[in-house]
Amino acid sequence: MASEPAYLLALKAYSKSRYGTADDVKSILDDFTNESDRGAVMLAATGVEDMLEYEILKRLPVLQTDNAARKQMFEQDGPISSFSLKIKMAYALGIIDKDYRKRIDLIREIRNACAHCRKPISLAVPEFQAVVKVVIADMLPGLINQEPSTLRSAFVITTSFVSHYIVTGEKVEGEEAQTAFWERLQTQEGS
Repeated sequence: MASEPAYLLALKAYSKSRYGTADDVKSILDDFTNESDRGAVMLAATGVEDMLEYEILKRLPVLQTDNAARKQMFEQDGPISSFSLKIKMAYALGIIDKDYRKRIDLIREIRNACAHCRKPISLAVPEFQAVVKVVIADMLPGLINQEPSTLRSAFVITTSFVSHYIVTGEKVEGEEAQTAFWERLQTQEGS
């Protein structure tokens, strides 16, 4: 089997790299601001998928140190290679509950629609908007009847609440919990 060219290996390595610094967080926010609806939704959904993988890895210690085994599990046709399979594994391991499993599966469906739709897709498209509204309805009900740009922001915020739940088990639902979440986040940024 021929080895892949260096430029392709470099691209693959870059695309799999994770954020790790405060500057990275700023670039994430810039990405969301500069992206189309399609791009912002895909980035937000990929963040949820990354958090699932992170939490699954925490519970499978051999995969933390054995790179070859980790690749076999999470890459190509591995048993935890797709977003869908990560959702199933996270549920089986008790990382997420049944309600969040359904919510994350909808986020996955939205991400897949963005990735595979041949037509232009944005939050101005009623079919797309309807599913996004379902995802944000429980967490940000006051925003479901807003303009597409607000829906986009609400989707991104909702995915951050979902990611927080995946990592901590804490549900950020309701106005009081959301206010506390944002206050903690601002305190951490000021540190």
